[in-house]
Amino acid sequence: MATDHLTGTEKSRMRGRVTRVPQKDEILQESSAPASSPENIDGNAKGKQGKAYLQLLALFAVLVIVFSVAPVTNVLKGKKNKDYPLWYDTGRTVVEGGDIYPKDPRPFPFMYPPSCAAMLAIGSFGGEVPFVFGLILLNTAAWLTCILLSVYLATGHAFRQHPLLYLVPSLCVIPFVSDMYLLGQPNLFLLALMLGGLACLRLHRPWSAGGLIALAAAVKAFPVMAVGYLVYRRQWKATAAMMGWLLFLLLVLPSGFRGPARAWDDLATWTRGMVLKYDAGSIAQRPHRSYSFKNQSMMALVNRLLRPVLADGEADKVWRVNIANFDFRAVNAVIALIAGALCVYYMASMPSNARRTERTDAIEGAMLLLMIVFFSPLSFNYFYVWLIFPLTIALGMVLEAPQGSRQRALLSVWLGAPLVLLSLAVPFLRESQAYGNLFFAGLILMIGLGWKMRRISSDGVSPQGRGAALGPVAS
Repeated sequence: MATDHLTGTEKSRMRGRVTRVPQKDEILQESSAPASSPENIDGNAKGKQGKAYLQLLALFAVLVIVFSVAPVTNVLKGKKNKDYPLWYDTGRTVVEGGDIYPKDPRPFPFMYPPSCAAMLAIGSFGGEVPFVFGLILLNTAAWLTCILLSVYLATGHAFRQHPLLYLVPSLCVIPFVSDMYLLGQPNLFLLALMLGGLACLRLHRPWSAGGLIALAAAVKAFPVMAVGYLVYRRQWKATAAMMGWLLFLLLVLPSGFRGPARAWDDLATWTRGMVLKYDAGSIAQRPHRSYSFKNQSMMALVNRLLRPVLADGEADKVWRVNIANFDFRAVNAVIALIAGALCVYYMASMPSNARRTERTDAIEGAMLLLMIVFFSPLSFNYFYVWLIFPLTIALGMVLEAPQGSRQRALLSVWLGAPLVLLSLAVPFLRESQAYGNLFFAGLILMIGLGWKMRRISSDGVSPQGRGAALGPVAS
């Protein structure tokens, strides 16, 4: 043998190093086993995630088509089409030089600022059918923008995040999304503009942020309350841009159709009839609806619960839901106290500038949008389509928490509470909304967001975490 020349010690060492040669069938068995490397596992996960995104896009397309059927069919057949004819007729009135707002005591058919009427005039030049199709396309683009910007602000990335972040928040408010198409209301568009403004602030583009917020306020007035946040956070460039663009949209743009004197007169008439109109019988221009269950603003809810006002003045002249019998002055004092408490809570929850991160800014933005909806004098149920963004933030927190942890359980309970309140409208529409289910759903979200923001800021900010949002939420 070849080892005969070795010593006994050397032979012993060699025997210790000998390894068994695998047989042919064992080699075949190992080669046929499925690969389980991290790369292959990651590839399979990405494949499943990609399929989920395609399914989400398909569902989005189906919902858009379903929601668009009624307004498209109605305009093509010349049938009554909710608010679409009002928008189109208002635009034509501006073009033809008629009165937008009645000079007599009649309620305003069109309640939006004269700047919005001028925008509708531009859109009305093509005729009613293209006008309606244009509003539907605008709502569709706005909805998609709201979803992507909400995810971006919540996680720092608009794409390739957990599929539930794109799905669940919209599904929770899907009746209100449907209303945007059915009624032709612009609240999704307004939300897209506000989220765009928040995104511009994150990207250090204050002039663009102010312009987007100004456009939202010029369409439907109530987003103007965001100026308080800009001033508080000393966003002077954004504030200046907002004021400048708002002046242009309210006076200069309408002047192109009606002249400076008439544009000023329209603005004054609208201000008297909408902004300054509040008494025991009515808020703004909807005397039978302003205190009804359909109005989920803080102002309407407190009046409805503390005064014997009609809870459905349009259809029921008897039904009331008040639990107290205060006079109008006392009710306004309660409203002022609640509003003040919410503002104090909001400011107390905010971190100092030294502790701000993209994550806390996102939470601040979500709370700001909730407060704007609360404080709007007329905040009908579909206004709460703005919950898309706060729900995205809240769901991201739940998904970010470790599975099976106490933290995730508590966050899940917190997120579940407003969802239960929202769902009460399915079996008890009038009753649940009369007692403010939408308002209290938003309030629970706001309280939880403020508590979470305070916890985040009190934990301190590392130099590496200064710019972090929630972080990518993996599926």
